[in-house]
Amino acid sequence: MAKKRSDGRYQVSKTINGKRKFFYGTTRKAAIEAMEKYINTNQSCANFDDTISLNTWINIWLQLKAKTITPATYQSYTGIINRYIRDKIGCVKLAEIKPNTLRYVFESMDGLSSRTISYTMTILGSILEQAVKDDIIPKNYMKNIDRPKQVKVRHMVTLSADEVKNFLSNISNVEHHALFKLAFATGMRRSELLGLRWSDIDFKKSTISISQPALKIGSTAVIANTTKTTSSKRIIAIDTETLQELMKHKTIIDKRRIKTMNWINNNLVFPGVKGGPRCPDEVSKLCKKYANLIGKPSFTMHGTRHTHTTLLIENGANMKAIQERLGHASFQETMDTYSHVTPKMEDDIVERISKIWFYNKCWGDTTTVSLPTLFFCKKISI
Repeated sequence: MAKKRSDGRYQVSKTINGKRKFFYGTTRKAAIEAMEKYINTNQSCANFDDTISLNTWINIWLQLKAKTITPATYQSYTGIINRYIRDKIGCVKLAEIKPNTLRYVFESMDGLSSRTISYTMTILGSILEQAVKDDIIPKNYMKNIDRPKQVKVRHMVTLSADEVKNFLSNISNVEHHALFKLAFATGMRRSELLGLRWSDIDFKKSTISISQPALKIGSTAVIANTTKTTSSKRIIAIDTETLQELMKHKTIIDKRRIKTMNWINNNLVFPGVKGGPRCPDEVSKLCKKYANLIGKPSFTMHGTRHTHTTLLIENGANMKAIQERLGHASFQETMDTYSHVTPKMEDDIVERISKIWFYNKCWGDTTTVSLPTLFFCKKISI
């Protein structure tokens, strides 16, 4: 029986899952319809539970995800969840999350990049979708929320070959020099450099085997058992000059190991103070320090990877070979990331166009010659 409240609304109640739940409406009929709609909507869910909060369900979801994702991805998920989801709607009951609830989260993120907002939407959508699959709620309302428009991301700052030489020439610390020399020479990720062991380097074959990264979990640097992706586990070639520097670097690390009390022997190429993994943030700060010395304050540690790749592309390296060297899962990923045109590449295009016009003049032809025709001509190569 609907009762009229002091505020003018009508109220009905029903015991669901051992707890009394109240429903309201501006009329008796509206209150009863609200109750019936709630019951009918959730009858299809075998495990429906309107007592579970989003925070509680997030904890369950993270436990499930921890079995299938890398520590780095887990850390990324928890960072987004703690920063943008828990504080906003963590206390809301899972069954009470509606489109307006979700829009509140993303409206509060106004001013952040579309990439961050979209990533948060993906995570929250996955959390709710698992609840639907487990028959706890009937619908995932994240599917009703529009994604933000993607804003074109500014290209990462890279260095020219001369700037790389200048960058390295400013490093007097031998260990730091070896670290950045290897970064520029191989395009290895920061985590891969810090997880590299001496046993991963084949000095006879001049190769490096990449199989474990060093990650920051909370405030601690740890060695992960798996790489970022399956394709990240790879073997890459290394040039003689860099290999020789690594051999000298090994001598220095061996001396440090002998002198240091309680050394943790992880066999790391770039160990921390006591032999354990070096903190990734520390390396990023070093990169910023040396970048400032050459007037490139926006250059980052990940920029060493982009620089390596850009220099390879400028010098005509095969894109498929670059993909495998970088450990990208697909050729498309490599193309999407490194398809930008550098000034040197633009100059090369201009030079090739000049050769095309020169070819036309040589043959006394003022009309345009098709590129396929040019490829069959032995008088000039482009």
